[in-house]
Amino acid sequence: MTDVFGPLQGGERELWRGRCAVAEYAFDKAASLPRWALPETTEILVTDHRVAYAYTASESPDDVEVTSGELRWLWPQYLRMQPGDRVAGRAASAAQIQLVCAASDGTFPALVFAGGDLTTAGDADRVANLIRHAIARFRVDNAEKLGLSTPQARMLSRLLIGPEFNNRQGGEGQTVTLLGSLTLTRPAPAAGPAAEPDPAPRPPAERGRPAGDGTVRSRGRRPGLAGDDARALRAAAADAAAELAEPGLATRAADLAARVASLVSGAPTLRTPRADDDEPTTDLAARAAHVRRAEARFVANSAKGKAGTRRPGREIGLGSRGNRIT
Repeated sequence: MTDVFGPLQGGERELWRGRCAVAEYAFDKAASLPRWALPETTEILVTDHRVAYAYTASESPDDVEVTSGELRWLWPQYLRMQPGDRVAGRAASAAQIQLVCAASDGTFPALVFAGGDLTTAGDADRVANLIRHAIARFRVDNAEKLGLSTPQARMLSRLLIGPEFNNRQGGEGQTVTLLGSLTLTRPAPAAGPAAEPDPAPRPPAERGRPAGDGTVRSRGRRPGLAGDDARALRAAAADAAAELAEPGLATRAADLAARVASLVSGAPTLRTPRADDDEPTTDLAARAAHVRRAEARFVANSAKGKAGTRRPGREIGLGSRGNRIT
């Protein structure tokens, strides 16, 4: 045991040694779970200055882990002895010794000792009385250093001669107020590595932009592209049909299809010389009517050409019967 706690310093006196479970609870929160806990094999040391605990976990002689801590008599604000409950037909539960402190963050952490050598109410009463006397004596002896007033020191002196804890199993328990306690300051949690800030969300228009590129490349199809394809197919079919009838009409149809596609896509239109009545217009309906009129004129001209075809004339100098006219 001496190896676990080391030698006592500055005239510190040992008052009690034993083993019991140790845990920290939030005294101000009902039915709260322990913040941490150590088993009943934990070593406990009570002196005239503090209570210390140490738990040794060893999986092998070369692998020893010691969990330890202490609570000095400057901090406890309340000391409570809570006997274990007795349930009919079952053994009594372990008694508890609770040392409640006031923390700077407004909470009331409680260091609780139970089980082990403190199983019965009588065992816990003896250790609780010893702790009460040790705290009162320490504060009375150091009243000037702690800034205690004379009435406070007198009240603490009564704890040395007052009635001791005397509880029975299943009883209500007892609590004493320890004047002159200091506020407990919890150590700040260890600062972890600074978290990198989340990258700012990119605008929807920039999500498709490759890194390091200053231009936006859209992978989608632009509006109207499907219509261009359909019109191109219809123009190609008209081109093939018109090419069989008249090369001039096919050329005009191809030129019209090119102009419409250029107008939709926004590309510059390639103009070819044409007659005055064939001036282009941005009105697609007017263009279509113009094409129909041109086609009608073309058909009419073709009909006139066929109607005016001359038959082979009689050979000059021959009669209807083949007689030569003289």
